[in-house]
This record gives sequence, structure tokens and C-alpha cells, in this order.
Amino acid sequence: MLEYCISFENIKMAHAFKDSVYKFVKTHGGIITILNAFPFIKILIAMPVAQKNSFNNLIKEKIAETILIHFKKDYILSRLDFNFEPTPNMQIFLKALVVFDSDTDKAIITKRLDFENNLVVNSFIHFKLSFLKRKWDELVSLANDNVLYLLSQDSFSELIKFLISNLEYRYYAVNIFSKQDCYLLCDTKGEAIKDFLIEKSVLHDDSALLVNLVALNPEKIIIHNSVFLKDKLLKTLYEFFSNRVEISKCGHQGRRGPLGHLCAHRADHCPRRHHRQCAPGRRVPDVGRQRGGR
Repeated sequence: MLEYCISFENIKMAHAFKDSVYKFVKTHGGIITILNAFPFIKILIAMPVAQKNSFNNLIKEKIAETILIHFKKDYILSRLDFNFEPTPNMQIFLKALVVFDSDTDKAIITKRLDFENNLVVNSFIHFKLSFLKRKWDELVSLANDNVLYLLSQDSFSELIKFLISNLEYRYYAVNIFSKQDCYLLCDTKGEAIKDFLIEKSVLHDDSALLVNLVALNPEKIIIHNSVFLKDKLLKTLYEFFSNRVEISKCGHQGRRGPLGHLCAHRADHCPRRHHRQCAPGRRVPDVGRQRGGR
């Protein structure tokens, strides 16, 4: 058996990393446990030798994701010159900062994770990622220099739109399937999106939907069953993402997915491509015209 010891100083990061590899370890005949050894929280793992290559790749990927999800967020928050209140607007703003260039950051971190069996994550961050922290300091400066834009909705929308426009597209299209009490985020194949930057693909409030869309930053946002979306939410989507937003006219009911419908708005985007009847989609910049012709 191969033995690994991954040490964290932050208990939240330790548990997040443990949860991210737990299923792989258990399904491939390994053992995983957590040990409190002040000042560290240690994740101890034993894996069959046959799983060495695949697990080494996985462990680097999950350490990088843990750093970006938790450490980068805490790093940015610790350097803000203003009091951060976790309002919906501020959560959206923080997410935009955290996801900025995140895929590039992840590739850099993964490449620099050169270890055999033992790793102290905080030491790795301190000695190997100092240049990344300088890069994140530039994001902090951007936030501090534009704090006044966060005080009114109009200026806040302009700031978020600017940040989003400078993010790299992470998905070609995200389908939003809506019902009265929740939203489901799906990819172009109609599968629920699983991405390290979002906690879940089924959401129950408007602010969570906006935060996750910022994290995914798709080239297209296709809204299904728009009747269930509030006018205010639709208006905000257009303010943030402008002409990326499309309203589906598809009325087909699919059988897959927790929301009970899974057909996109036209044949070239539809996860069930045999639905050639799907009406062409259209972008509707005037929010008041989208809902039953009002």
C-alpha cells in the first residue's frame, strides 16, 4: 500500500480536501482518515500500489482546487480595506474575484505540486505560490480602489459586468431549468453541471444562481421555463451577462433530470437532439417583453 500524509493548518480546507477524494479512495480499495495533530490537521491515506498514477494526478488536482476555493477566498477577504458584509451583491463580487483566471491558477498550482507522499499545504503555498499571491493582490487592489461602486445598484452592476467581461469563458452554454422552488444548471448534454467552483447544481435562491453563473461564466445562458423567474432576476441576468442570455421557446418535457424536463431551445443546443421541432431561440433585451408579451 502507498501511504500519503497531507497536512493543513485550516480545518475547513482539510475537510474539503478529504471529502473531495473520499469516494475515489473508498471505491479503489484505499483507507482514509483525519488526525488532529496541533497545529496541523492531517489527512492520512493508504492506497493500493496499482492506483499510484491515477491517484497522484487526482490528489494534485484536488489540492489545487482546495487552495483556490478556500485559501484564495480567505486571502482576498483578509486584505480588503473595507468591511465585507455577506450580502447577495457582495457575494457575487467576491465570487467574481475568486474565479478570475482560476483555471490558469489551477494549472500552475498542479504543475508545482511536486511531492512524493507527504505535503504541508500551507508551507507549499508560502514557498511555492508567492507569485500567485502577488497576482491576487492585484485583484484586492481592484476591489479596494472601486469600493464606492459597490454602494449603489447601478454602479455595482457596471462593476460586475466589467469583471465578468474580463473572465475567460469556462463553458460554451449553461442551461437553466427552473421551477417554482429551484433551479437546475445543466451542460449542453443535459447533464447536471459538476464543477469545483460551485457547490451544487440544484439551487434554491436567486443570489445562489447568480453567484454560480459568475463562477461558470458561460458563453451562452439558456433559460427554460422563464415564467418561474422573477422580473428582477431576469433584469439582473441581462445587466450582468447582456446578450449572452437567451430565452428558450421549447415546450417539450424530457424524462431525465431532477426537474423533470430537459429539452433546450433549439436543435443545435438541445441535449435531446431528435427534437427538431424546437423553435429557434431568441435574445430579448427588453425584460418587460419576455413574459407573455407584457
